Amino acid sequence: MIKTSAMSFERQKMHGGRFLEFSKDGSDYIDFSASINPYGLDSVLKDILKESIPLLEHYPNENYSEIKFLISQKYGIKDDKVYLGNGANSIIFRLFQLFDRNINICLPVPSFESYRLAAESTNSKIIYYNMPNLKVDYDILDILSDNINILVLANPNNPTGFIIEEDLLQKILVHCKSKNIFVLLDECFLEFVERGENHSQIKNLYNFDNVAILRSLTKLYAFPGLRFGYLILNNSNIVKELEKLTPSWDINTLAIEAAKYSLKQNMEAVVADIQKEKITLESNLKSIGVSVFPSVANFLLCKYKKNLSKDLLKEKIIVRDCSDFIGLDDTYFRVAVRTYRENIILFETIKKLIKRYTI
Repeated sequence: MIKTSAMSFERQKMHGGRFLEFSKDGSDYIDFSASINPYGLDSVLKDILKESIPLLEHYPNENYSEIKFLISQKYGIKDDKVYLGNGANSIIFRLFQLFDRNINICLPVPSFESYRLAAESTNSKIIYYNMPNLKVDYDILDILSDNINILVLANPNNPTGFIIEEDLLQKILVHCKSKNIFVLLDECFLEFVERGENHSQIKNLYNFDNVAILRSLTKLYAFPGLRFGYLILNNSNIVKELEKLTPSWDINTLAIEAAKYSLKQNMEAVVADIQKEKITLESNLKSIGVSVFPSVANFLLCKYKKNLSKDLLKEKIIVRDCSDFIGLDDTYFRVAVRTYRENIILFETIKKLIKRYTI
């Protein structure tokens, strides 16, 4: 059930969102590897960004009080409990730097590879928890002992799309508090879940000073090229320590403007549309023999008996090859939910490939 590793585990970085890498020859690709809002940038936000281009001639204003105020108002917290960063990914690396080197970090797998890379950057010892049936279960409590310093949980998990049962999550958080284990709870994909805020632990943070919740704007609001993430925790001392590690002008001016706009928007209708398309896509893929894991997020983890990722790339379709995730192999792939037309293209292309395999 449990494997222990240090920095010896080497894997190729195969992250999603590689559209610009594959399309550099000018070819048209459809990118299902990046799990972002398929409807793209809000038209109003596009205009705001265009009008803000002259701001690029100046250094960003490092007073992020307006953004912190919007976040604090949204979640009913104090703004000194908010840390802003140049994307959620950079926040993970910076957070781990606050702890002593050579500590023990528990990572459920499969999960987002940046957790492992961030842990390795601090020479930490990684305790892998292999999730039974790709879900966090009660047996995780058995390994959360006094020798664990940090636990990382993604809710929903990437790449599985599973969400942790509420009762279990509360037991984990209480247990970690009793063992003095710091918990990084990644909720970056929760905004794609219908009524997702009901699952957020931000409302319970006043009970825990050992929990940090990670969120991102760039996925739902479709500006991953700008980078913007934030951390919420009931521990202002950690916020101060993180800010000491943060270089000046960490967030660019356009990202600041995008954040100001996005934090004021209601995206329930967009999320509902994406979830509706997900149901259709899941049904279509299952109908042609692809195994699809039930996901609450805006992506689907799939499995077929052959590696579809490489052949789909030849058809100008990019999916997330999951062979670099611990516990998965090249028969697994992840697809983001895109528009109805694009989802149909994916479905028809996979159906064509499967027919070709059987000839």
